[in-house]
Amino acid sequence: MAQQIQLGEHQLTIVKTSRRGSIALKVSPDGASLRVPKQFSDQTIAELVASEAEWLLASIKQQQAELPDSMTRESGGTVPLFGEPIRYIEDHTTPVRSLQVRLDNNQVCAFLKTHRQLKSPKATLQKKWAAFYTEQLAEYLLPRLAVLAAEIGVTPADVTIRNYRSRWGSCYSDGRLQFNWRLAMAPKPVIDYVIQHELCHLIHPNHSPAFWQLVQQYCPDLAEHKAWLKQQGPALMAF
Repeated sequence: MAQQIQLGEHQLTIVKTSRRGSIALKVSPDGASLRVPKQFSDQTIAELVASEAEWLLASIKQQQAELPDSMTRESGGTVPLFGEPIRYIEDHTTPVRSLQVRLDNNQVCAFLKTHRQLKSPKATLQKKWAAFYTEQLAEYLLPRLAVLAAEIGVTPADVTIRNYRSRWGSCYSDGRLQFNWRLAMAPKPVIDYVIQHELCHLIHPNHSPAFWQLVQQYCPDLAEHKAWLKQQGPALMAF
């Protein structure tokens, strides 16, 4: 189980990493986590948090302020779906066999009352969110990709949706394309741009001027969509 340290009103999750000397604070809708070198002892970590408490609290406050309202995942608030805020409700009364997140009457519902005690309900719920957005993205992306691929004149070997933490899509040398499930939170024109971007890599497996010229040919609003991802992308990646 990950180490937890109380920092003011925040519960700080400690994540040990193999990167030597690397210390990084990350704030997501689920809370704050601190990445530290794996060789750090619990005592060293506690001393580090105590000595850097002022900086950590200020950084948490700043990163929380940068999360858009639609990323807070509070019942009665909203969550993003294809660029639009959708009402989010947590149901703690309807019994279900396992945690569920689904679209119900134009709102996203999380059913949280299960028959058995979960060892890690937060991690389980995050997996359900990933499954929900994966399903939503697949319904749009797969048929849309077929249309855009035909326009460009390419055929990918395979298309899958997976979890990425730092990229929106990938094109492999064998013709496989993979996309980040978090794209389901972006507007559809932005999703189209990412699809076209990866499809164009089937012709130009690089980011040469010829590649960008090809993307621009099929996506005239390229600059606008790149700017949207640069501005909004970090919040989506934190989801």
